Amino acid sequence: MRALFNPRLWLIALLALGGAGLLYVILAAALSGRPAAAAARPAAPVLHDVRLAAGAMEKFVFAASAREAPAETFLHDGAETSLAAFRGRTVLVNFWATWCAPCVRELPSLDALQGDMGGETFTVLAVAADPKGPEAAAAFLQKLGVQNLALAADPKLSLIIATGGSVQLPLSILYDAEGREIGRLLGEADWNSAEARALIQAATGR
Repeated sequence: MRALFNPRLWLIALLALGGAGLLYVILAAALSGRPAAAAARPAAPVLHDVRLAAGAMEKFVFAASAREAPAETFLHDGAETSLAAFRGRTVLVNFWATWCAPCVRELPSLDALQGDMGGETFTVLAVAADPKGPEAAAAFLQKLGVQNLALAADPKLSLIIATGGSVQLPLSILYDAEGREIGRLLGEADWNSAEARALIQAATGR
């Protein structure tokens, strides 16, 4: 009977019960988390079909890894924004400047692409990487007769530098709906071509 009233025995029993209770809480939390983890769907693979880099898109280079779009802000339709605001849509970011002759030749094809394919699943962002600022870019687009491209500007060049930059313009970077880089094209291209449309269709899953 004395053993039943032994304080050391009761202490050991209480510690054992406490340990069992803690183990139960840990197991319950782990098991309750399993359905949520199982329900989470893996991200869709990034488009990487080299057959699409042909014809007018022969200079398009698919990204070696799924690089995330940079967080640096830029001006779009007079307001400060970032590429994160366009998540849910495939985005073609084209960097151009008023002094760049190949950019001037390329912009009408980008305008046509936006007019024909732009919408809820795809958009063209023609970003003026030009220290002259958005006012000069707006006047230039008006002079060219651009109708479908909203004014976007990166006067401090922070966005283009964050993407890896380029000493050459134009530079076009294609991002998927999850904000991951599909690939890029350095230099002038016909974005109103059948090959360009095939690339965009594949990127949007149309």
